Amino acid sequence: MRMTETRRGGRVLIAAAVLALVALACDRGARPPSNPLDESRDTATAAPAPAGPVVFPPAPGTAAPSGTSPATAIPNEATAAAREKAAGRAIDVIAGWLGVPKTDFAVERVEVVAWPDACLGVARPDVACAQVITPGERVMLTHRSGETYEVHLGPREAAAWQPRYAAVRTLASVDASSGLVTLEPLRGSDEMGAGQRLVPGSVLGGPSKDFKAGDRVEIAVAPWPERNMPYGAVVWLIRAQ
Repeated sequence: MRMTETRRGGRVLIAAAVLALVALACDRGARPPSNPLDESRDTATAAPAPAGPVVFPPAPGTAAPSGTSPATAIPNEATAAAREKAAGRAIDVIAGWLGVPKTDFAVERVEVVAWPDACLGVARPDVACAQVITPGERVMLTHRSGETYEVHLGPREAAAWQPRYAAVRTLASVDASSGLVTLEPLRGSDEMGAGQRLVPGSVLGGPSKDFKAGDRVEIAVAPWPERNMPYGAVVWLIRAQ
């Protein structure tokens, strides 16, 4: 009987001790130990969320984030294709104007330009040009002989031949059969030269047979596509007003 009471007393003491420990832990606000592998625990103070979305590349007028490199410009393939097309057009027209093979020409450069008028920057005396900005290209070509030519291009297959020299001169003779045009010589230097020759692309202010010695004409010329020839190529030949 005494042993039973003793056992009961021991159990009561153990239970009381456990309750005392639990009460002490609650008073101190202690947390139960957590799993050290639990990655959901807070290990540091969270950084504040950004005020707005981060945009990359930065919008124009904004600074790029520190440490970033500027974006690499992508070549404009459309522009490259347009330049190649312009070069081909220029070769086609100059070869036709001069009456020589297209394979005789090489492209020196192609410039995208805005012409000041509808005549593509080539003011011919018999044409009134609309004063309107006209998009186009300036193409410089080199003939196999070494002579250079300048072709102006515009919209809808428009093209103009830029002459090397232009002046008002007096005709000495015109040979309609051979296309040879002889000008009265100038006193002093004459960069244009007295001898010229008509080509398929020459613009005439009337039939060549109607031009006579003594006529005052506005004439523009380009180099002949062969070296050391005694004449140039007539770009236009129009009676002076």
